[in-house]
Amino acid sequence: MTRTRIPYPSVQPVYAVVQRWRDRCLLDESSLFDDDHISTADNADILVRDFVEQPDLGKDSFLTKLRGQLSASPPAAVRLAAELLYVHLLIARSTTIGGTKKTALVQDVLSLAGGGDDVPAEFATLLQSGLVSPGRGYNSNRWRQYGYLIRVVAALKQLLERDRTRAVTEPRAFVTMLDGIDEDGGAIQRFSLEHLLFPNVFAPVVSREHRQHILNRWSDLAGPDTELPSFRLASVANNLTPNGGWGPAEVTNFYRSPYRWEWLGEESRWKTLVQWGEHLRGSVDLEQEERGYKLDAAAALKAARQAGPPTDLQKLRALNLIDWRATDSFMGWLAQAQDGETALARLWDDAGPASVDRFLDLVPETALAGSGARLSLASVLLAAVDIVRFPPWRARAVDAAYRLTGYTKPEPSATDGERYETFLVFLDQVIDAFGRYGSPLTDRLEAQSLVWALMTYEPPDQWSESDVVAFRGWRQGSGALPGTTFTAAEPKHDSPVSGAASGSAERPLSELAAKLYLDESFLDEMVQLLLEKKQVVFQGSPGTGKTHVARELAAWLTGAPDRVRLVQFHPTYSYEDFVEGFRPQHDGNGFRLVTGPLLRIAEQARKDPDHQYALIIDELNRANVARVFGELYFLLEYRKEKVQLLYRDEPVDLPPNLMVIATMNTADRSIALLDSALRRRFYFVDFDPQSGPVSSVLRRYLQEEQPGYEWVADLVATANERIADPDAAIGPSHFFRDGLPIDDAWLELVWEHAVLPTLRDHFHGRLDKLADLSLAALRAEVTGADEDAEPA
Repeated sequence: MTRTRIPYPSVQPVYAVVQRWRDRCLLDESSLFDDDHISTADNADILVRDFVEQPDLGKDSFLTKLRGQLSASPPAAVRLAAELLYVHLLIARSTTIGGTKKTALVQDVLSLAGGGDDVPAEFATLLQSGLVSPGRGYNSNRWRQYGYLIRVVAALKQLLERDRTRAVTEPRAFVTMLDGIDEDGGAIQRFSLEHLLFPNVFAPVVSREHRQHILNRWSDLAGPDTELPSFRLASVANNLTPNGGWGPAEVTNFYRSPYRWEWLGEESRWKTLVQWGEHLRGSVDLEQEERGYKLDAAAALKAARQAGPPTDLQKLRALNLIDWRATDSFMGWLAQAQDGETALARLWDDAGPASVDRFLDLVPETALAGSGARLSLASVLLAAVDIVRFPPWRARAVDAAYRLTGYTKPEPSATDGERYETFLVFLDQVIDAFGRYGSPLTDRLEAQSLVWALMTYEPPDQWSESDVVAFRGWRQGSGALPGTTFTAAEPKHDSPVSGAASGSAERPLSELAAKLYLDESFLDEMVQLLLEKKQVVFQGSPGTGKTHVARELAAWLTGAPDRVRLVQFHPTYSYEDFVEGFRPQHDGNGFRLVTGPLLRIAEQARKDPDHQYALIIDELNRANVARVFGELYFLLEYRKEKVQLLYRDEPVDLPPNLMVIATMNTADRSIALLDSALRRRFYFVDFDPQSGPVSSVLRRYLQEEQPGYEWVADLVATANERIADPDAAIGPSHFFRDGLPIDDAWLELVWEHAVLPTLRDHFHGRLDKLADLSLAALRAEVTGADEDAEPA
């Protein structure tokens, strides 16, 4: 049985679309997306001529240069270019390039052909995830990878039909053909093609350096040196014991334990986890604190399963392993559901990650809402089978531990069962790490208990102050070790992590991303920026969701509403309002010193160092920021330092567990610009409705909540192209109508009273421009509807 194919359900559609590409585009001359005739030798040769042989080595982006290179290419060749770019992007995981950016790249190239075609939804969906992390060269040298793909397709098209069929259906013939094509820096694309076209033969390792390290480590399993390297690597994968699987299918993953460190070498983040784990095990009796009550809970669930109807699980609420609200909701459904017993049987029979999906397929969202709560409850119910093999999963500890160790998170398209399988493999890797660098752990349950304690426990009372500070710093991504002096203001830049003791216990970041209609990788990047620099600015035009995302992300990071404070700046806002200042006494006799929201939340965070806190500053640039911030300029950059404030004698600092999220409107020319000193102290995140993750928010919302009105996203995109100014672009928030359906009359109201007033200011006196931006004119262009027709 092959052990090279990634067996997880979410990956199979990617393999299927590649087979479609092979059959329709490589063997035939059809389009991947539709029935047009574009995959011809002539069109491939045009792409070689216009792209490969005319490299643009300038400093512009890949897309900008590609537009210029294809500017004179015929539409059919441009469409082929778009489809080849789609194939190129399939391999990459979302942490390398997000699904929104993938889709936007393909869509931009497709638009160059004219005709107004979009990437079909069923194909765009597959770009949301990927198979491997291809490394930095994949993005920085995309032109080389893409050029190699074009040359491969052109070479295939030059073959006789018999030879071409053999090349794309026989692995050895394909590799031999590739050996005859100069890679020219396109090795990542070459090895991606090998795996995608022949997943049952070739391993998903696309780095030449990694492939060589693996072959060096297991040369005894690779077969003769005379064999082609891709086949030798496959031999290693098939001869090693599989370390992953789904149902009967097995896979050897070189990037997971126990093989990862055999060829990749030691990783400091994992060794640091072990050192803190050993330090905590020496101070806390985890057998008593964690393992004992979990085994008791498992025994109670087993007894309930065996003693009565499987739906009689009243003890579930008392187990303290999941949120009581999720338990009550599920138990209410279970008591009434006709297929409740069937659902539990699906979970407990042949138990494991795949059974989680079988179980949750029968549990409606109304009974158990949110992927975090659903997976958490399913994992707890698996304790009725074997809690040692199937420990409970909790989003808070899992997300934090993955970040701390650099462990690969599940892709956005992963099923809940796949997410649980990833977690179980992570626990196996924890066991392996402790076996290598510390004292052995007995099983997954002990590993889970230790990870939970490391991520959520307060530092033990008997630890020294320096260890307490270092431990908290490590959980914030510093890399600090036990027994070292840690400076809270200087986190390492290569390992930012979420506040371990913060976040929602039942709400993974993927669930928040789905709620906000954003890529998880986009939110993940925001989290890393926040926890590295501690302060970010979300900037963009009105209606792009900056404040909404800031509030939701702050709530997720902190885990409790009382750990978040929001202030809104305005032209009369002052230092005395924000930091502290004197106010008249209520009785009129003199003045009293009143602390502002900054110092209040800073003091709150200082007293609770094991949780993250967030201060949201809405409309940052509406105030005179330099005057309002005062000494905060210094404190933002030097968190470890204290500074004397204007109105008090004792110096103050900003605690390391306080994050600042600011929003900034880029459309209003009348408001203040930020000076360079402040800009240096913040990271900036663009909320651009025309590009990046925000550009797909409206379409995702309409597809999920307002089906039939997806054309509104096209209309807004067309309007923004005509506006041609990102600071004045129309944001998606104008068209959100939670809980209520959209209709044409409502759209007319929103356009007339929310969108057009801003555009009239921006294009003052330009009646021709405003006429082009009328709702009727735009709708006629994107839908073909009569501009004078009455709304339905």
